[in-house]
Amino acid sequence: MGRTGELDRRIQAGPANFALLVRRGEASWAELADRIAGFGADRFVLVADAAAPADGLARVRAIAAAIAPCTVLTQPGPSPARPSPARPTDDGRTVVIAVGGERACGVPADIRLPTTLAAACGPALTLLRPPPDAPRAPSPTAPVRTAPALVWVRSDLLAGRPAPETRAGMVEVVRHVLAVCPAQFAALARTLRPDARYTPETLAACVALCADARAALVCFDPFETGPALALGYGRRLGEAVRRTVGTASGVALAPGDADALGLLLAARIAAHLGLLDGAGAWAHNELLARNGSATALPAPPAGADARALAAALTTAAGPGLLLLAGLGRPHCAGGRLLTPVDASALLAAVEGPGRTVVPHSRGPAPESLTAAAG
Repeated sequence: MGRTGELDRRIQAGPANFALLVRRGEASWAELADRIAGFGADRFVLVADAAAPADGLARVRAIAAAIAPCTVLTQPGPSPARPSPARPTDDGRTVVIAVGGERACGVPADIRLPTTLAAACGPALTLLRPPPDAPRAPSPTAPVRTAPALVWVRSDLLAGRPAPETRAGMVEVVRHVLAVCPAQFAALARTLRPDARYTPETLAACVALCADARAALVCFDPFETGPALALGYGRRLGEAVRRTVGTASGVALAPGDADALGLLLAARIAAHLGLLDGAGAWAHNELLARNGSATALPAPPAGADARALAAALTTAAGPGLLLLAGLGRPHCAGGRLLTPVDASALLAAVEGPGRTVVPHSRGPAPESLTAAAG
């Protein structure tokens, strides 16, 4: 995957249109400085989280401070849930720059500089819902930031991040391939590696894959309430696993493993309901195994009690879950992409066999996918 570590994209999400630029090398700092200067800010606010490298944050702060006064706001370490949008400043010439991982890139900002693969493939490209009390027609002096104007990624810096963090980011890429662009299954299967060491070219290609998949869905569904729900496939189940397993064991799962288990549980549930066949279920397990991610729930006492986890999944399921009827084909129930799931189906998914995603799997590698993945 990928021939270059650089990328230029424009993403249209409803009325919003923003640039995604992937660059590499120290020379790219000069271009970033020019881009930031082009915002004509009277003041900068930098929002950073624990995933922001100290040297990178200092470099961005120096660039901004050379243009206008700059304030840095630091958020606490990673949060599994998307943070609530912060209130925008009343100063229309204040430019907000988010630097770091999923938490920092999940706040309203004019410029997002994701420093992790997971952030670059997800929150950095996501529109935020306006606050309920936001004005219908924002004035120039009180902007409501729902989309960035610029997303800037350094592929060479992503390649130097810790392996567990990169492996977690690859789960986001797997999510996109399973739910949105299954034509990329074979290419991704050949690319994934358990040690999570990738070149800048490969990581730029992964960002491009996720950006293109997102662009195809959010153009007419910017807030992900219709077809773009597929971008969050398995996410709520993963959050339930993270909360429940962590509480039961007292030890947090490895980065990305809760999200991986959320995808596997989604496949099990769909199979239990007769929606997803063995080949589709095998594809979930295959990509995650090649990534070095968890492919089975932790066994007691390290894991959560099955019924406690099923109860958490029932809460997470809410009015329904996005389930697949095939790779890249969300199941439609009553004109909606959220399928009601009862507690018995969730318990069956939790109590299912360890590495076998569904009881009626066709075997370790269905012929329809083996050749493509080889």
